[in-house]
Amino acid sequence: MTKLKACFFVPFYPLIKGGAEYQSKIIAQELTKRGYEIVFISAGHVKEQISYHSGLKIYELVIDTTIKERILLYKNFMDKVHEIIKNEAPTFIYQRILNTFTFKLSKYAKLNQIPFILHIADNYSVEFSKGLRGSLKRYLFRKIIHTNPNIICQTDYQVDKISKWGYEPMAKIPNMHPEIIAEKIERNKQHILWIGNAREVKQLEVFLELSTLLKNEKYEFHVIGKIPDNSYGDGLYEKIKDCDNLTYHGSKENSFINSFLQTVGVLVNTSVSEGFSNTFIQAWMCGTPVVALNSDPDGLMTHHNLGIDCKGNFDFMPKAITTILCEKKYLMQSNRIKKSAISLFSTEANVSKLIEIIEKIMFSNERY
Repeated sequence: MTKLKACFFVPFYPLIKGGAEYQSKIIAQELTKRGYEIVFISAGHVKEQISYHSGLKIYELVIDTTIKERILLYKNFMDKVHEIIKNEAPTFIYQRILNTFTFKLSKYAKLNQIPFILHIADNYSVEFSKGLRGSLKRYLFRKIIHTNPNIICQTDYQVDKISKWGYEPMAKIPNMHPEIIAEKIERNKQHILWIGNAREVKQLEVFLELSTLLKNEKYEFHVIGKIPDNSYGDGLYEKIKDCDNLTYHGSKENSFINSFLQTVGVLVNTSVSEGFSNTFIQAWMCGTPVVALNSDPDGLMTHHNLGIDCKGNFDFMPKAITTILCEKKYLMQSNRIKKSAISLFSTEANVSKLIEIIEKIMFSNERY
């Protein structure tokens, strides 16, 4: 088979950190192992340059956020992107995050007969609120669909949302993660962890409230992640100061997070909603159960007994945590969770599914 070349239009991890960025990085690395050539077009940098990381070529681009550029849907920026794609001449384009750029990118791919894979990264991408912003988002999504992108979803929820537009996604592939090598670290079941970039949708304040509620217990609460430099972040810092049983570790690399996950009893997620959280998979790969306020992607957590979804009921969270940590066979459960996670979310198995889709796109006329 001819060597395939892909342009990944997504910020490059770890230069820019986020769940979708991390997923794209591990997919790119696995595809490279299997003979693909991958080039990243990475937006959101402070300086434009070409760099090389982990054997991958990265175009680091700056985004002009002036009102004029936003009104024109970032025309000047996308002209640069199109020029790079023209020069690199990829056999297909892969975008992990559905956003404002997708409209022009999908249109360019259609006009130039370059297969375009759009991999949905969160539920928000396929949810449309009322009002002007929601109407614009809906309009752009309709235009994107008219270009016949090859859409991949993470969950059944996302598949259903897109299907309601009369457009069938090509496949469902969950988030994935390389197998985490177990370290000889002592696990303290009384330690409770929260991970995330503390945007408002992540609701870190709910976790802080939980630590206050359980301050008379033996639990120790831990937070890993970036707190924003704004009024919301300032409020979080003030609340953290009042939590005597909580330690804030700041933003950390994945190696630190994976090690830390092997030392705690449970990971808590307080987000308003999740697509398919990387932290869930990392926790399960470490044998750590999850208590979530609002999320159980595809019912996997319930079906495979990987933790507890509180279905939006904050009052149930303390009981859920206690139920998990007081389980007499906790270590057996932890080992079973790890085995299930490797089976469900390994990078090798899920990239193989992606390659099947790529080959189907490249060597059939199903979409073109």
